[in-house]
Amino acid sequence: MDWKRLTIDATGLDYNRLLSDWRWLVPESFRPFSLTIFGDWFFEDSAGRMIFLDTVAAELSEIASSRQAFLAERAKQKNLDQWFMADLAMLCWERGLRPGPGQCLSFKIPPVLSGPLQVDNIEVCDLMVHESITAQVHRQTKDLPEGTVINRFTVDGKAP
Repeated sequence: MDWKRLTIDATGLDYNRLLSDWRWLVPESFRPFSLTIFGDWFFEDSAGRMIFLDTVAAELSEIASSRQAFLAERAKQKNLDQWFMADLAMLCWERGLRPGPGQCLSFKIPPVLSGPLQVDNIEVCDLMVHESITAQVHRQTKDLPEGTVINRFTVDGKAP
């Protein structure tokens, strides 16, 4: 598997800044381990368990009992699909959507706002912008009843 097409090089990234808008969901005790090309996170908790932050659903889930178990499981097809959206990532690469340093693939219209999980709804985006907007949209919509019509939202307290 070509992990460079499914993950983001985390060298030099300011994790605290990137996760600042996710702190309503992600405890500060979680240690970042890796990022997918779509800006999803893998963390280690204080017991060494691997935790996945799915930014499409804004859900945390324990995915492995240890780093070693995660590394052994990540290449299984079901995990490539669930954790890395590998088929969609490869389609993006084929279409020339290739993030550079400090960038990720991001949904133009987030799926939580009914954006489709399709290449035509994906763009290369600054990683900080992606994390901030995605987290804020999820925080603002998390308690709304299913089917609620959303006609505006705010980013950092301001309408975009």
